[in-house]
Amino acid sequence: MVKDPRAPHGDLRMQSLGEIASLVTLEPWSLSRSHHAEWHTTGLSDDDILQGIVLSSYFGHLNRIADAVAVPLDYTVELMPPATDPTEPPLLPSPIAVTGRPALELSRRPATAQAIAAWRTYMFERDAPLTRRQRTVLARWVSMFLGDGGISTPADLTVNPIDSALRDLAEIVTLAPWKLSDESFAPLRKHGLDDAALFDAVAVASSAGFFSRITVALASLGRDRA
Repeated sequence: MVKDPRAPHGDLRMQSLGEIASLVTLEPWSLSRSHHAEWHTTGLSDDDILQGIVLSSYFGHLNRIADAVAVPLDYTVELMPPATDPTEPPLLPSPIAVTGRPALELSRRPATAQAIAAWRTYMFERDAPLTRRQRTVLARWVSMFLGDGGISTPADLTVNPIDSALRDLAEIVTLAPWKLSDESFAPLRKHGLDDAALFDAVAVASSAGFFSRITVALASLGRDRA
């Protein structure tokens, strides 16, 4: 599973969890009622599916933060994947905007729902290092890339000179975090953002991706397969 989560495995339950991780990571908008029903036949309960979606989204956030700060590991792991090739093409943005009620409610896991609500408040209801408007710009671009139709588009905001640089960073963090480099942050430095603000920008964009992946995946589970 660690080496290739999308390869066939003898354990159908584990194979389904690998499929959840892959789809949530690559294209959460592609989930459907058919997936939901199929995963039930392999032994996954709704609670299993919900936890799989949340954890897959969460580890996507952790990986993006790791890519941004590039801090080397201070421990040895047995299975270490090769370094990501910076020439690897970006993930594709969502071709659709997903709306509708979630097929599974986060309230099934009260502690998780409470933690996510607190996380969302912390990321978006602060005025420093980024302003609230800058946080909103990042979140709206991320939601657009991931097909989260429940959030207003960036076009609804009055244009600000820093917006283009925020959009570019949101795109890299969401669709190609392995390409993050000093060059990625240079445009925002020109607008006066220091290291603390740049980290905040990455954390906001990555957190927005975590929230939108969960929203899109859970809503898509209630839709027919395209």
